[in-house]
Amino acid sequence: MPSRCQLHASTADQGSADVTERSPAEGVMDRPNWDIALGAAIAPPIQLLGLGLLPRLNPTAPAIAQSCQESMGQAITGAPVQLDACSFNRVSLNSVNFTYYLGSQKINAQAHCQSRTWKTFHDQVTHQPQSTATANMLARVCNSGELAVVFDPPSNIRASPNGAILCTVQSRVSIKIYGNQGEWYYTDFCGSMGMIHTSQIHF
Repeated sequence: MPSRCQLHASTADQGSADVTERSPAEGVMDRPNWDIALGAAIAPPIQLLGLGLLPRLNPTAPAIAQSCQESMGQAITGAPVQLDACSFNRVSLNSVNFTYYLGSQKINAQAHCQSRTWKTFHDQVTHQPQSTATANMLARVCNSGELAVVFDPPSNIRASPNGAILCTVQSRVSIKIYGNQGEWYYTDFCGSMGMIHTSQIHF
């Protein structure tokens, strides 16, 4: 008659072949190897409940919402470059903070659009494009901007929140928006970067 330990081990083997082990660095706890040959005595509860068959996941896939993820191509190292298009935050006319992935590595950076370079925050190193992928990435970040409608002109565009007036929008038009600072949105409508209040625009 099989022992209690053997019964547990036999149950654990059923349907467990497709369970993918992941490392803690990938955000998933290590799953023990429940092979009978190692003398495991107790099967993991998730498999005893019949939940052991899980789809295989790509361990290097970056954690970006699908609608935000944009593939730029391959870096000179062969690693894929993926851009988080929802991370853009324009801090000045020529500087945009953004996030990208080099393979599975998440990197926060700032694009310097006038010099066509970017600085990675974790090591404070300034980079120039060395591949089509990084050139595409920089172009995409620096040319970002969504449209908003100035719906009830005249509306002032200011140098800073409640600051000096740069120009006034005199007619109902669409303007490019490059991120925001609270209730004030950046726009280059006046020919230089200014700010317009959220009450003056519709997206």
